[in-house]
Amino acid sequence: MHDQCLKLAKHGVSACFLGSGQPDSSVEQKAMSGMYEIIYVCPETVLRLIKPLQRLAENRGIALFAIDEVHCVSKWGHDFRPDYRRLSVLRENFSASSLKFLEFDIPIMALTATATIRVREDILHSLCMSKETKIVLTSFFRSNLRFSVKHSRTSSPSSYEKDLSELIDVYTKSKVGEKKQKIFSQDLDDASDDSTSSADRSLSEADRMSPSDVENNGDGYSGENDDEANSSQENGSAASKQRQMSVEYLENEVDLFQSVDDWDVSCGEFSGQPPTEHTFGSSETLDPSMKLDERLTLLKGPLEQGPTIIYVPTRKETLNIAKYLCRCGVKAAAYNAKLPKSHLRRVHKEFHDNALQVVVATIAFGMGIDKLNVRRIIHYGWPQSLEAYYQEAGRAGRDGKLADCILYANLSRVPTLLPSQRSEDQTKQAYKMLSDCFRYGMNTTCCRAKTLVEYFGEDFCHQSCILCDVCVNGPPEKQNLKAEADTFMHVIAAHYGKSSFVDDLYDDVIYSAVEQQRFMNKPNLRMLVSRIREQFQKFAATDLLWWRGLARIMEDKGYIREGDDRIHVQIKFPKPTKLGLEFLQSTTEQTFDVYPQADMLLSTRNPKSYSTFSEWGKGWADPEIRRQRLERRRSQRKPRKRKSRKHQPNMKTVRGRLAAKLSIQKR
Repeated sequence: MHDQCLKLAKHGVSACFLGSGQPDSSVEQKAMSGMYEIIYVCPETVLRLIKPLQRLAENRGIALFAIDEVHCVSKWGHDFRPDYRRLSVLRENFSASSLKFLEFDIPIMALTATATIRVREDILHSLCMSKETKIVLTSFFRSNLRFSVKHSRTSSPSSYEKDLSELIDVYTKSKVGEKKQKIFSQDLDDASDDSTSSADRSLSEADRMSPSDVENNGDGYSGENDDEANSSQENGSAASKQRQMSVEYLENEVDLFQSVDDWDVSCGEFSGQPPTEHTFGSSETLDPSMKLDERLTLLKGPLEQGPTIIYVPTRKETLNIAKYLCRCGVKAAAYNAKLPKSHLRRVHKEFHDNALQVVVATIAFGMGIDKLNVRRIIHYGWPQSLEAYYQEAGRAGRDGKLADCILYANLSRVPTLLPSQRSEDQTKQAYKMLSDCFRYGMNTTCCRAKTLVEYFGEDFCHQSCILCDVCVNGPPEKQNLKAEADTFMHVIAAHYGKSSFVDDLYDDVIYSAVEQQRFMNKPNLRMLVSRIREQFQKFAATDLLWWRGLARIMEDKGYIREGDDRIHVQIKFPKPTKLGLEFLQSTTEQTFDVYPQADMLLSTRNPKSYSTFSEWGKGWADPEIRRQRLERRRSQRKPRKRKSRKHQPNMKTVRGRLAAKLSIQKR
């Protein structure tokens, strides 16, 4: 809101904003008396001002209610906020039927950059908008945004060094402003300390959220990585555990917006003066209608100078990465809802004045951020949905010039939901959205811009974006996975008694009754892969990661489906479909040519000869595995340093030591 008011003031339009970030209490009185042409107000505040707004409508008149970021209205959206949903009071209280002095209903306009078809329908219903509402859709395709996905563990300084080295090189070529950078780095440390010391002061507020809401996502669903590692249950009193979880929530967890203050942290004092604008060179703006060869020529050049926003999932990471960048000579600052407001206002101002090169932030930094020359948006960790990802990525390149949107994610891990308070239906929808985002990252064949555009229900009318990593690098080589797919389907079908293969499945290995019963109840993907490794020597050294990718491919083709009634990010309990059984029983010599997905390629890039101690032992029976292991040992073995004879004890000394030990033991 602050940004918008500054921009309007620059063009001579009187405007104000109302909310907790407005330091001047007289602004609200002036606004309600009609002194401003445009009033910006947060939903939480407008609900309090219904009566004053009705008086304003009668005395001065209200031309329009415009609701921005309206996807927040929908419980099926990625940023649901209950107070947004209550904005239906605008239609109820500002219609000709409720206010006799009105000749017609005051128009309502709802705006968002990210809304799927389901979200649009929910918005119309929730805001009580009429059936005659006109829906205007502009294209979701941004021709100047270059999307890419890269594998990273995103968890340590070693990852920062590998992933952010190019970014650091860009900003450290010029050493201008080094002194100011050091000062900002010190301020960041101070802000971090202030935030930590204020944790106890805010503890009582956080304690209102139960520890189970933070630990278990408030939805009763277990994490998607249950089969990767079993979470241990901690002992201790409920009170001590609640305090421990509250402190962790304050310091390390995501920004959960429970109050208006959390949303208004970016609104500083209204100075009435626009920020100084800086331009960084001049280049052509990308035009979607530009000829292909012309666009390719334009895109071969490097990115222009401009700031970067790095989005991370937790508050702790904002501090860690910002401090790391500062130490590397980059003018960077952290931004999350629990940092002192004085620090956040300064970051906001420095960002708009181009004094900051990088802002490392949670989702607290972004809604309504309007800066034209952002050159990079980096997501460092899995986003929670494609809607959130696309909205945040859309803050890059608003000047129409080339900009990068990079997602660094751990492709070897299945992402989990971040803590939030959701109903059961919302939780299912949240898992569905997270699954869509996960599949976007695993994609190796489809243009990323096409995936995003079609996700929002728009037909992609271009052959490709020619920009994203998939378009530039091309898809990987197709592989015939007929043998692997047949084996996978046989093991699944055997469990459900759908294959003659079931009689031969356990011939070679005798399992305990407990293990057989556990497998026959509801086998998850890990258990199925374990059976494949044990029964088929040729697959003994294959990685679970590889089979996870194959399972998604089989699911996409309709051969398997989820075996329980829940939605998972990655298929967890594969069950054969009718189409899958037909594929299994097909006797024709057909190939199964598919493109491997990102995690499959990752597993072959870093092959593992075993995954458990038991399988490691069985692997020695295979000549090829044994040969590979022995060669690896020889290559890794360090040559021993031979001791000189004068340091070696003679036999007489050795016998004496042994005799002494024996005598001690006898005593």
